[in-house]
Amino acid sequence: MVSDFDEFFGFIDEMDASSQEAELRSQIPQNLFDEDDDYRPSIDTYPEKIQQEVLRRLKIIRFVEKRLQGGWTEKNLVPILGLVEQELKLNPPSWRVLAEWKRIYFESGRSIHSLIPAHAQKGNRKQHTDSQVLIDEAINEIYLTTKRNTIAEAYRYYKSNVNKINRCVVEGKMKLLKERAFYNRVNELPPYDVMVARYGKPYADRQFRSVGQQIAATKPMEYVEVDHTPVPVILVDDDLDIPLGRPYLTMLYDRFSKCIVGLSVNFREPSFDSVRKALLNTLLDKDWVKEKFPSIINDWPCHGKIDNLVVDNGAEFWSASLDDSLRPLVSDIKYSQAAKPWRKTGIEKLFDQLNKGLVNALPGKTFTNTAQLQDYDPKKESAVRVSVFMELLHKWVIDRYHMSSDSKERDIPYHKWHESKWLPNSYQGKAASELRIELGLLRHRTIGIAGIRLHNLRYQSDELIEYRKYNSVNSQGKLFVKTKTDPSDIGAIYVFLESERRYIKVPAVDNSGYTNGLSLFEHERIQRVRRLNTRSLVDEESLADSYLYIESLIEGEIKRQRDNKNTRKNTQPKISNTSQLAKYRDVGSEGPSSIVKNKESNSLPLNTTSAYIPLDDDDLEDIEGY
Repeated sequence: MVSDFDEFFGFIDEMDASSQEAELRSQIPQNLFDEDDDYRPSIDTYPEKIQQEVLRRLKIIRFVEKRLQGGWTEKNLVPILGLVEQELKLNPPSWRVLAEWKRIYFESGRSIHSLIPAHAQKGNRKQHTDSQVLIDEAINEIYLTTKRNTIAEAYRYYKSNVNKINRCVVEGKMKLLKERAFYNRVNELPPYDVMVARYGKPYADRQFRSVGQQIAATKPMEYVEVDHTPVPVILVDDDLDIPLGRPYLTMLYDRFSKCIVGLSVNFREPSFDSVRKALLNTLLDKDWVKEKFPSIINDWPCHGKIDNLVVDNGAEFWSASLDDSLRPLVSDIKYSQAAKPWRKTGIEKLFDQLNKGLVNALPGKTFTNTAQLQDYDPKKESAVRVSVFMELLHKWVIDRYHMSSDSKERDIPYHKWHESKWLPNSYQGKAASELRIELGLLRHRTIGIAGIRLHNLRYQSDELIEYRKYNSVNSQGKLFVKTKTDPSDIGAIYVFLESERRYIKVPAVDNSGYTNGLSLFEHERIQRVRRLNTRSLVDEESLADSYLYIESLIEGEIKRQRDNKNTRKNTQPKISNTSQLAKYRDVGSEGPSSIVKNKESNSLPLNTTSAYIPLDDDDLEDIEGY
């Protein structure tokens, strides 16, 4: 006979049960024996310390929930946690720990079992020796913050909390984690998450970014990279034999052959003029090199039109002059995106090779770290003249770098250039002359009776006058033209005649010879000094006295008119006099409605009056870098 126990749990006695009963009993659900989560041990089965901790967490959650307005964020929780210790007499957790308690408690459907400490679910439940909660708190609150505290500081915080808790415990004290084990736990954290917490997400993204691949070039001048760098050596003036400082080097690098296709050296900060000179050096042939530097053995064959010019985001590369100049000379300009340096790695490596292969051996070399100088003074040690450096630089580029194999011994730049079946288009004769014009500084000006006003100078020619006679003007009666200026010589400009599609050379109106061989940079400095000298001659106090004297005369005139109007009502003042006063006071829609000055602004302190210095339109224009 089948007992009630056997019947309930599906035990079948094959000798007694019928086949039908066996079939029915075999259909009992398989999950009948699964443990029911609802029948977990009650809280009172846990040690008293665990019970107290659960109640503490529950009280704090309910206390905060009643007073919280908004989300469980640091801003909202921190003020309320300050009241927990005062009103509940309980030690409050950090806001992050409380938010984690709340999350687990709410996700469990407000089950009190979710508040049982994790360490109570494992091992010996009779002793409260696991300090995982305190470890997590120390890591999250001390180490994983923008304060960037050390692991040692996080461990001291953890150790202090453990000792504080153990002082109140007689039996089953919390076991302190060894310092080495604490370090291991921190070092096992995901490095990306650690960097996000300590340095921010943008920095972490840059450090863990994926490195892309350059677009491979298939022929010379298909991709040419350009950049500037200060050369870490102090050069000496050829004639005066005095140190001039560190020059700037602008260099262009061909991605296909790895050749240096152009360069420029000067002592001005990177600008449009730096790029312009380097591009001229790149686009035109270099037959002059051996004549200027007889010590050079090999030729420099690299020149021609550029398909894609790869630049960074420097201001000089966003110049309107550069964009207009390169339109007929370069197929496209590629701007490297921020945080993607691999798109222009060739030129960066080249600068490093130059410093290691040439500059580091020169006297007067500078150091990026001042601690490396010690007793070395680059100014006193400088001995290389500008002309000697230029020869050394060209010698290194042509006879050494171009003739050496790369680090993996795959190619030699000079021979790689000649391997290609497709060589770039070159500029010769008239095309070379037009190229120099196109790479000039761009400005748009009007042609007036006096010619063209540009750079605080006047430019005029008979051909320009004839062009003005027979070409139509715009709706405002002005004739605009595009001009190009060679920054190294402002003695003449080139004006583009739109109707004839050509440039004409227009000289400066200069009888004194001031502009002969004068650069735009020199001219701007001279003009600046001239304006400063003019301002220094202005007597501010005298101007203020004159202004107040004029004001008093005008006020006297107004008072006289009032008196005349009161005594002789039929006599009206002359319109010419009142008209002049109205012009002076700027009576109208944008100004006052009466010639009588507002009494509140009737007196002006002497020191608030500034001199007015007339300036030309060019003084107010945005001066583009050159």
